[in-house]
Amino acid sequence: MESNEHRQTQRQHIFAVNGAIEFLEVLRELLQEEEYNVTTTNFVPDTYEQIEALQPDLLIVDLAVGQQAGWDLLKRLADEARTNEIPVIVFSTNPKILEDVQKEPERFGGQRFLRKPIDLDEILDAIHELIGKA
Repeated sequence: MESNEHRQTQRQHIFAVNGAIEFLEVLRELLQEEEYNVTTTNFVPDTYEQIEALQPDLLIVDLAVGQQAGWDLLKRLADEARTNEIPVIVFSTNPKILEDVQKEPERFGGQRFLRKPIDLDEILDAIHELIGKA
C-alpha cells in the first residue's frame, strides 16, 4: 500500500502568482481538492527563483493594470532555459492586457489566457488541457 506522503510527492505541482491573497486562498483550496500540490505567492522579489528551484508542472500568473511585476516575471520565465518550457495560464481582469500578452508569445509565453472573474470549471479545464488531471 502506497503511503499518503509518497502519493503526495507524486502529485503534479502548480505554482500560482497573484496579488490578491483571497484569490490565492480560493485557488489553493480548489486545486488541493483536485489533488494537486500547490504553491502560492503574491509577487515577492524572489518569485522567479522560487519557480526555478521548484520546477512546477504549471504556472498561473495574474497580470494587473499598473503592475509591472507580472509582466517582468512572464518575460523572465520565457527567456530562461530552466523555465521556458513550463506551461503558463495567464489571468487578468483587463481584456486589453490579455490581448497584448497573446500578441507576443515568444516574449511572454502563456498557453491559456483567462479573464477574471473566472469560473472555477474554466480554470480546471485549462489545467487539464495543459497538464492533465491530478
